[in-house]
Amino acid sequence: MMSESKIIVNQSQVKTGSKASNFLNWFKPFSRGIGMYAWLFQRITGLCLVLYVVIHLGIISTMLLDEFLGFPEPGILYNTITAAMSSSFVKGQGFPPMIEHALSFAFFIDAGLLAGLVYHGYNGIRVVLFDLGIGVRKQKTVFWILFTLGVISWILAVLLILNMPEIVLAGE
Repeated sequence: MMSESKIIVNQSQVKTGSKASNFLNWFKPFSRGIGMYAWLFQRITGLCLVLYVVIHLGIISTMLLDEFLGFPEPGILYNTITAAMSSSFVKGQGFPPMIEHALSFAFFIDAGLLAGLVYHGYNGIRVVLFDLGIGVRKQKTVFWILFTLGVISWILAVLLILNMPEIVLAGE
């Protein structure tokens, strides 16, 4: 005969509700642990980083298109794209250069790329630590420590970008 505690455990494992309600429960934000969201954002940032690389290579390859399209000088198409991306939304309005840079399309792309890289990197470190058996019993604490380090790293990187003088390309 089954003990009473086994019956209770078995009853708690029975899923109730229709398939539709079980599917909708998946989207309830507080019904999942932090580990599921860490896993989900790891996949999303990975896909975004791959997409960024494809777009980046596409923009760089426009230097080859100039000759193919018959432009008189190489780099016209590339320079047009990069000038449009680096132009500020408030250029010429009398704002300090750092504010103009912070309100440019390129800065938003750089800050977003850095956020994805930092999250993906620190969460990757978290996964490696768990694979090595380090911090497995304190997964939530390890997540929040590395997340905090990531936010601090991201803020420092953004401040560095804002305070960095314009980079002069070699040969110009």
